[in-house]
Amino acid sequence: MFHKFSEETMRRRGGDPSAREGVVALAAIESALKAERLFDGALLEPLAAFTNLLMSSQLPPDFGDYSLGDGLLAIEEAHAELRQNTEQRWEFTPELSDDEAATLVDFMPALTEPMPGASEHAAKLRRFVLDAAQNSQPTSALVVGALASPDLPLAELAARFGRLTLSDLDLPRLEALRQAIPEQHRDRVKLERYDVTGSYAAFVAGVKAAVGGASTLADAEQALVALLESYDVSAGSAGLSVTEEKPSLVVSAMLLSELGRGYGACIAAALVARGWDAQAVKRAPLAPALRFFACLVEQHHVHALLRRAKSAALISAVSSVELAGAAGASPKPLGEPTDLLSVERLSERLPEIAEIQAEQSWEWRQDRPPGTEKRSLLTLIEAVLV
Repeated sequence: MFHKFSEETMRRRGGDPSAREGVVALAAIESALKAERLFDGALLEPLAAFTNLLMSSQLPPDFGDYSLGDGLLAIEEAHAELRQNTEQRWEFTPELSDDEAATLVDFMPALTEPMPGASEHAAKLRRFVLDAAQNSQPTSALVVGALASPDLPLAELAARFGRLTLSDLDLPRLEALRQAIPEQHRDRVKLERYDVTGSYAAFVAGVKAAVGGASTLADAEQALVALLESYDVSAGSAGLSVTEEKPSLVVSAMLLSELGRGYGACIAAALVARGWDAQAVKRAPLAPALRFFACLVEQHHVHALLRRAKSAALISAVSSVELAGAAGASPKPLGEPTDLLSVERLSERLPEIAEIQAEQSWEWRQDRPPGTEKRSLLTLIEAVLV
């Protein structure tokens, strides 16, 4: 409907080049939704812009209010139809051997420390999680990507729930978290080495084969794009834990926007090892294909939270902008904010099936260490309980 509407508007008004580009993008998206072609990563931005319009009530009610999350799931269904006669190439494989885990250096969570004192960000994150816990049955809780946020109230969660599971890629660091929980509740805490994307080990192996088998950088780029476009795991396959039981509460805090962080670094490292330009990951054709791949993985995590938990607290960075100016002064943004999830609001990544029970947002300003340039990073944090 919107494609036809846009074409008619452009015909009546003459249409500038950007309008013509928009209509071309809509035609390509429509073709992908009809399973006539694979979705091109370069279409992610126009798809997000279109679904943003749908959710903003700027279009007539007949268009509906579908989110980018709905759009991605529709694209995935079209891809499945397009590939129905081909053998599946990827599997959701979250459990890792010691050898596999050792290859995931680009995906290991960054070393972070709790903020000194009760920072506003830490206090709001903790309060949101504890409120979610109080509204959940005290049987079992799961914290996925537990190393992504040092500000989680793990001791309180261990006291509240009969069983608390902490999962991430690095078992020794998870054990350090467990040891910090008071001894009387420590035996309730279980640790899991679990890859919530289910893709990291396969991705590392695929990149190694693609780059290792290429004779030129151009060949490597082509092979890597083919690897990214071959991703054929469905959202329904994504999981949260090795156990099938639905926990009363799952917490995913400061993890969603980080899930795709390591893919580009993994490719860059492989290219550098061959003596090629690591900046290729920031240019077409790799950059859009990589962003769409990461976007699908993020959406699978959202879908798993909705399907495999009785309730889920999802807290994520949504956008960020660098500021100039010392702490206490009036800061000036250096450029436009960067969308970290391809959308302006976290709710735009929630599909129609999501039922939001509570939501909150706040800004987190992180100043550079003393002695460095007087700049800071302002990040928009949003939280939903579904």
